[in-house]
Amino acid sequence: MDSLKTYSTDASRGGPAGEILVRTCLTTVLQSLYNPSIDVCGTDFEMELMGSLSSYDLYVFDPWTWAGKGWRLRAFVKDPSKVVILDFFGTETTYVDRNGGLGGGFDVQRNVLRAYPNKGTEGKGTFLGFYLPEPDEGGEAAGDAGDAGTGLGEAKVVIWGKDPSYFTPPVLRMIAALSSLPSVTLVSPLPLSGSVALPPSVVRTGHLTADKYHDLLKSATHLLGLGHPLLGPSGVEAVSYGCVLVNPRYEGGVKGYETQHDYVREYVGEKNCEYE
Repeated sequence: MDSLKTYSTDASRGGPAGEILVRTCLTTVLQSLYNPSIDVCGTDFEMELMGSLSSYDLYVFDPWTWAGKGWRLRAFVKDPSKVVILDFFGTETTYVDRNGGLGGGFDVQRNVLRAYPNKGTEGKGTFLGFYLPEPDEGGEAAGDAGDAGTGLGEAKVVIWGKDPSYFTPPVLRMIAALSSLPSVTLVSPLPLSGSVALPPSVVRTGHLTADKYHDLLKSATHLLGLGHPLLGPSGVEAVSYGCVLVNPRYEGGVKGYETQHDYVREYVGEKNCEYE
């Protein structure tokens, strides 16, 4: 799943990492409660080899790696009830067949775990959640304390999104308008070298490690959503560190969701600010 070396390497260079966060949270909690032996596969070959040589009490896949040839459950899994699918975004079309059943022969409510309550697909799947590191003791997030010593003006806005495709012409116009305000400092984790031309006043950090990204959010007042990625952990990380999530609202909805982060909208409220 997201443990495959190609995926984890991309994440270390700035690619999506929400699935990695949820998986590592799950393994940490399992180890603290039951201290099981956990094998993590780095390639498809490793997964097939380890699966064929060992008998496991639980198999954890993502919405794609549960299937082998012919889009059927991996041959080494003899008991579908031992399968758990970590479905971060609610992509159930990858494991639900045309008749509404599961191609692997397992049940959504029992076998599928999601990071958020799954409003987008009528509550199917079990709400797993995830945890975040606590802010430093005695520290105060800028979002809770105004400027709080940042020296960067009244608002420090982190732009949420590293994929250049998120920066459409309307998004770039919005960023240009915000960057012209003297009371606003914009910060973007976009790669330092790339095709997206941002206003010169926007601070570009390049890819940040998880710890550095959390430090950035702790010093910020707002996280500006651009419409993608849907859900993602950054929205929860931001409000946890005192930021306001500037949450795009979709006209007509996207995949059953009304905003980029319906979880923050429904369960956090006061730290959610929406725009069309």
